[in-house]
Amino acid sequence: MFEISGFDTAGVVSLKRPSLAAALKKARELVEDGCWDVQVVDPNGRVYTSFEEQAA
Repeated sequence: MFEISGFDTAGVVSLKRPSLAAALKKARELVEDGCWDVQVVDPNGRVYTSFEEQAA
């Protein structure tokens, strides 16, 4: 599973998605909704933070 985390005005946001494409899509949606410090971590520990540049 790919883990998505970040912060919003209510606190910590923590989600999971089964694929990198789905995780990056959700991460972009969170940023568009005003979340900050959003990142995706893959099962191997690789961290994705620049969602506009990552190709799924």
